[in-house]
Amino acid sequence: MTSEKIPEASKAFNEIAEVYDAWYDDNVLFQCELDTLRKVRPASLLSLEVGVGPGRFSQALGIQYGVDPAPRLLKLSRDRGIVPIQAKAEDLPFKKGSLEQVYLIFSICFLEDPLKVLHEIRSVLKKGGLLIIGFVPKDSEWGVLYEQKKKEGHHLYRHASFFHLKDLLLDIEKMHFQIKEGVSSLFQSPGLKKYHLERPKKGIYPGAGFVVLTAERP
Repeated sequence: MTSEKIPEASKAFNEIAEVYDAWYDDNVLFQCELDTLRKVRPASLLSLEVGVGPGRFSQALGIQYGVDPAPRLLKLSRDRGIVPIQAKAEDLPFKKGSLEQVYLIFSICFLEDPLKVLHEIRSVLKKGGLLIIGFVPKDSEWGVLYEQKKKEGHHLYRHASFFHLKDLLLDIEKMHFQIKEGVSSLFQSPGLKKYHLERPKKGIYPGAGFVVLTAERP
């Protein structure tokens, strides 16, 4: 993939790959997010993370494959044992009906065409396969913070478009997925001087800064 074809958001992540990767080290927020994702079904051998980045989530969850347009991030994910594939989310290099699970962890807000990506994911999933999305609701305290960072021209968040929960649920159903469950966490304020581990809650709760949705391809 030539640099001209890499999406602007991916270029931004690629430019600070090692700095971005270091954010995860000994980070309580990362642990909270992992604990939330672990409340859903364990990753299978035929699992893919779209927007794998440095591979932190995939490594911890046991996700087999990782797709990302950013080459420096893919190198980091490969070093963590993920099978790295340089590709755009809108054009996944997998056969139709070949995967059991596809994860979008914090990446849906950076996609150029989220609906097209959801359609693409549906095509590569087997019947009964799962789409697992972890995201920051736009109207949560964390979403408001990131929206402000976007307005201020933050290197990464200026490329993001955050979702209201109800809009994302509608988009998922529009692509003919069936919502199965939700898990919520990060109820603590982003303004705290020190963050603490939280126990994730099964269900979708107003005010949660991180929500994981699981949807099935019928």
